[in-house]
Amino acid sequence: MTLDALHEFAADMSPSLVVTAAVGLLMLLGFLTFKSVSSDSVLPMVPQLKGVPILGAIPMYFKHGMPYLLDKLIAIGEDGISYANVVGGVLVSVHDPAMIREVLAYPEEIASRDGDTGRMSWSPFWNLQRMIGSSLFNYVGPETGNQRNAFIREFGSARSNSEKFDTITKVATTHANALAGESSTADIDDMGYIANNFAIVLWGEDLYGSPNHHVVGPMLSVSDTIVNLSGSPWTPVWYYFQLLLKLVTLGKPTRSEAKLRARVDKLVQRNIGNLEEYERNNPGAPLKTIRNLSVMTGGGRTGPLSKLASEFTKLNVFGGHHNIGSIITWSLIDLDRHPKCLAKLMAEINSVDITDFTTINSKMPYLDAVVMESNRLRPTVHATLRVINRETTLTSSKKPVVLKPGMLVYVSYLHLHTSPKFWGPDAGEFVPERFLGGYKKDQPFMSFGYGPRSCVGYKYAVLASKVYLATLLKTYQVDVKDKDHEVKLRSLLETAKPVAVKISRRS
Repeated sequence: MTLDALHEFAADMSPSLVVTAAVGLLMLLGFLTFKSVSSDSVLPMVPQLKGVPILGAIPMYFKHGMPYLLDKLIAIGEDGISYANVVGGVLVSVHDPAMIREVLAYPEEIASRDGDTGRMSWSPFWNLQRMIGSSLFNYVGPETGNQRNAFIREFGSARSNSEKFDTITKVATTHANALAGESSTADIDDMGYIANNFAIVLWGEDLYGSPNHHVVGPMLSVSDTIVNLSGSPWTPVWYYFQLLLKLVTLGKPTRSEAKLRARVDKLVQRNIGNLEEYERNNPGAPLKTIRNLSVMTGGGRTGPLSKLASEFTKLNVFGGHHNIGSIITWSLIDLDRHPKCLAKLMAEINSVDITDFTTINSKMPYLDAVVMESNRLRPTVHATLRVINRETTLTSSKKPVVLKPGMLVYVSYLHLHTSPKFWGPDAGEFVPERFLGGYKKDQPFMSFGYGPRSCVGYKYAVLASKVYLATLLKTYQVDVKDKDHEVKLRSLLETAKPVAVKISRRS
């Protein structure tokens, strides 16, 4: 049986067998890589979550997942920091807003998403790089700022987004109208799938001029595979095992990862083909977004894309649509649960022209509040991490804490957003009004990250989400069939089950 087949076999095993197998494998790896570290000398005066010998908290991670492990760490870290040993390393949870801002502001030479490229990393971002290749996620040094600035000019400025607005409105209107077709009502099995599909169609039109509206294709399937594999605890375990057996070169993809990367490349070539067809058929039309990015970063107005634009074509297969789809889906769930909030939003939608950019971008305060509150309660990227590359001192903690190379520092945005300590006794409730007129600076809101690695496209994502929500709700009455939707925490925050809805055209 090949290792790839073994990996697939493991995915079909029962949870108890998987955990047992994982623990056994990690025991072997732990003995091979074990470094004798006194728990008292790792992070003095910082609470430690006790685990088992050699493996530390890894069995807990395999059995219950990283969100569960972070919850345990947060519970014992009353001063905003705690840690656990994991095999031969250390996992640190930082959950105080000031400390989080300090960690996320570190330059790459101190802390990065991937860690030291010259050695094995347990970071999901390291897994991601093997699956899609280099991208903005992996840039370091001065190059990072230059490339981020190009993205911000393209997706973060009011001027640029106003130029994209007609495309967003056109795609949203066409997509929404197609849901019921010629009928007055329709039953939708999964609104989450529909919302993600809208985002993919929008990206296809905006980036490449793709004519294939409403054709789902393999994009969502490939994207979900990348998301789940990059954040799975199995991925680094199998990779480490293959490294030990010298079946893979450090930093290079495994056979199964290479196959996935080939699927990504095939999708990219299809998208670039759409761009070339659009440019041939519309020689005098404004440049599509991917071509704009290319021109801004050294590419020509025709022909091959620049290095940055080429890498973004791969990154876009993985990301870009999840956040838009999640905002739309959870907002519909929350509004269905809170009829008074829905009534307020409908009054606002019906009182303005939602086809006007300035109006929907900055003159619909209740729509803004609904999107912000939904994002607060359920941030799509519910956690992130940094790998410490160079010894540094965390100065914003009550007592200075020395973080050493190789430590994994995790941040839970979900905890920050739902903690009564920061948001009051109704922190777990959907209350859009808390965002009317802004919110207090001591209330940590980081749905799109913080610091030099924050999301460069969040303004575009929010605009697209608002346009689709307003268009959908103006066109249909949306009734969510089940009232018990809960959060499922995987690599991203998802709904625990499909979101079935009934839509009815408004008269």
